[in-house]
Amino acid sequence: MQQDLNELPYSEELQTALDRALRDGQGDYDLGISAAVIVPGYEPWVGVSGRSHPGVPLASDMLFNVGSVVKSFEAALALNLAEQGLLDLDQPLSNWLPAYPNVDSRITVRQLLNHSSGVFNVFEHPDFPWVSPQVDNDKNWQPEEVIESFVGEPYGPPGYAQHYSSTNYLLLTKIIERSVGESVPDQVDRHFLEPLVLDHSFISMGKLPPAHFTVAHPWVDVNLDGELEDFSGTSQVWIASMTHPVLFATPLDVAKWVHALYHEGRVVTDNSLREMLTIPETTLSDPEGGRYGLGVVDFSEILGTNVIGHGGSSLGYSAAALYLPEYGISLAWSINTGESPRLLTDELMGNT
Repeated sequence: MQQDLNELPYSEELQTALDRALRDGQGDYDLGISAAVIVPGYEPWVGVSGRSHPGVPLASDMLFNVGSVVKSFEAALALNLAEQGLLDLDQPLSNWLPAYPNVDSRITVRQLLNHSSGVFNVFEHPDFPWVSPQVDNDKNWQPEEVIESFVGEPYGPPGYAQHYSSTNYLLLTKIIERSVGESVPDQVDRHFLEPLVLDHSFISMGKLPPAHFTVAHPWVDVNLDGELEDFSGTSQVWIASMTHPVLFATPLDVAKWVHALYHEGRVVTDNSLREMLTIPETTLSDPEGGRYGLGVVDFSEILGTNVIGHGGSSLGYSAAALYLPEYGISLAWSINTGESPRLLTDELMGNT
């Protein structure tokens, strides 16, 4: 019989970590933090602190855009397809996609997955349309438009180094969809969200969650005046369509995903998981210090302990999905601004 983790002594310390991150790490605008922790043998702990928007406290069933955390879902999907013989991770892009400017057709699917392709990150392009009063928030960008408009000169040839680039997963999305003739969101729904009962999650390409979901309000400096404003009243179709699939989820659903993938082995085979966790040998390391497997980041050097997982940020949101292999602990958190409090990660890990 499982015990209730909320009754354990350190559940209060976890809640204190949320409150402290909110108080010490942020300014005087409305902000909420939601988190979940899964420890084997206990029911999950969930906690919230702060507000979604004025007069509305954050609730544990509110969804957040988890940004690049969705890359772990896409990577697992690619590995599933490889297990079925529908996708060869060592095939070049030329087998799947037309030629694009500044994209070397010799790049392999594996190099997209582990960020060793050398492809320029669209989000680093000087003309990328970040939030501003001039942005067309209702424009639904097609992947081809994004790739052709914002992929600059490559960082280097395929395999020369690991350099994080979301462009890799834009290209991967197109390859996965061509390999089976079904959208990535539909595949993720069918293979992962439904079987794992992640029913507080919504994945799409260029769409926001339907009305039956409650979404935490995002806070963004829309007017570029140094002050954050509530961005929820503005259409966010453009940013949702400019990324690879966008995932809105509660931290509890994300923690369940992390636990199923890394701890319980319910997502990919043992062989595929070993591939997923393999860090390639390259000439150079990522200038940001990352070490990337297939849709997974080794945070051990950065955080000072053995931790794997993925982080993510989007306009008005930031998130993390982490697994501590030595303890079998999975945790996830989200906040409703793009400014990520390092204190939160440190405190949660230190009290788990």
